Amino acid sequence: MAEEEAALAAGAGTPLDQAEFVALDVETTGNPPFWVLEIGAERFCLSGTLSLFSTLVDCRAPINVFARKRHQIRHEMLVGAPGFNDARRAFLYFARGAALVEHSHDAFDTYLIGRGLHRPLHHPIIDTSALARLVLDLPAGQTPGLARVVNALGVDASPDHAALSDAQATAAVFRELVARSRDRFGWTKLGDLLAALKRPQIDRSALELPRPHRRGTRSGAHVRRRTRPEPGPGRPAEPRT
Repeated sequence: MAEEEAALAAGAGTPLDQAEFVALDVETTGNPPFWVLEIGAERFCLSGTLSLFSTLVDCRAPINVFARKRHQIRHEMLVGAPGFNDARRAFLYFARGAALVEHSHDAFDTYLIGRGLHRPLHHPIIDTSALARLVLDLPAGQTPGLARVVNALGVDASPDHAALSDAQATAAVFRELVARSRDRFGWTKLGDLLAALKRPQIDRSALELPRPHRRGTRSGAHVRRRTRPEPGPGRPAEPRT
């Protein structure tokens, strides 16, 4: 399956008890354009965990010192890891048919996963920071961190800035928030939950990767396309239009 041909996700009419979700988290270089170093995910339903996904991503771009201190990923750990295109392809197969869940008010993790695809991600996307703000009656505009929400809910999770553990914590938080609020808000279908969470419009034009250029001689001459190398420092990905 091509990376941009992920299966259609669950729809707004899917009952919450029948829906499957994939909580994800990514770790990056910490500098624009934020190359992905690690992807972690948990596939789950409201009754519990179904399966886990975790991979490091080969990347030779400089890692911001503060980001490295946070997620503890060093270049020597990435030797032999799949490139981003292969890692993303594997993740999209893992996430087929599911709604995506992230703890990111600006949908940054799903943006990085979908950046450069021929078609945008079809999956519904749920933000647990916005869901926590609604369910826990937090002030408008406040974005609670994942660790804070875990503590407030008392769930058994340990977010530690590693992609898989943060994804597992996000899944645990989501299940608990829905359990506490579905009767209160009358949520029975996935669409009910999506309608309650308004997603902000974010301008990420500065993070878009360069488009490929065509090379030729003069007008009417044959034009050759460049091959599409794996994303990496000094050779950014070339998304199709």
